[in-house]
Amino acid sequence: MHTIDLLRGEGIPAKTTLGSVLILVVIAAVPVLVAAAMADRYLQNRETIAIQQKAITTDQATIEEFADAVASQKSVEQAQSITNTRLSEVASCLDGYIQWSPVLVTLVENMPEKMVMTKLSAESKVEKIRVPKKDNPNQEIDVSVTKRTLVLDISGSQPGNYETIVRDYRTRLISSELLGPKLEQITASKKPGGTGDDKTVSWTMNLIFKSES
Repeated sequence: MHTIDLLRGEGIPAKTTLGSVLILVVIAAVPVLVAAAMADRYLQNRETIAIQQKAITTDQATIEEFADAVASQKSVEQAQSITNTRLSEVASCLDGYIQWSPVLVTLVENMPEKMVMTKLSAESKVEKIRVPKKDNPNQEIDVSVTKRTLVLDISGSQPGNYETIVRDYRTRLISSELLGPKLEQITASKKPGGTGDDKTVSWTMNLIFKSES
C-alpha cells in the first residue's frame, strides 16, 4: 500500500503514544488538584476561624457578665483584709487592757453607806521587770509590763470610825471574786484636812492591778 500525501507533508498529524498522552493528562491535572486542595484548605480554615471567633465572642460576653462579680469579690477581699488586720491589732491589745465596767460595779456595790466617791482616775505606766525565761526557768530576762492603778477618793461627813470603815471596804474589795484576783494590792491613806466629827473626812485608795506583759 502506498501513502499518497496530497498536502506534501504539511497536514499529516504527528504520531502519538499512550505514554505521552498520560504525561499530558498528569501535567494538566496537577494544577487542578493543587487548586482544589487549596480551596478545600481555605474552606476548612474559614470554618475554623468562624468557630474560634464565635468562641471568642462567647468568652467576651462571659467576661463582661462576671466583671461586676469579680470587682465585688475584690472589694470584699480588700474589706476582709482590713478587718483581719484590725482584729489582729485588737487581739494583740486585749492582754494589755482591763475591762473597767465590772471593776466599777464592784466598787459601787461595796461602797460604805457613810461614804461617797468624790473622784476616780486611772493611771498607767510601763516598767521593766525580770521574769524566768519560758524555755529556761533558771534564766531570767527583762520584759516590759504595764502597771495600772485605779485611784479612788472617798469622803464621809457623818460621825463614825472611818479608819475601820475604810479598812473594811478594802477587805471587801480584796475578797471580791471578780476584782480580788486582778489586784496586786490596795493602799489607803487619809487625805489632809479638818478633824472632828463635824468635818469631812477624805481618803485616797490606790487599787494596784497585777502587771500584764
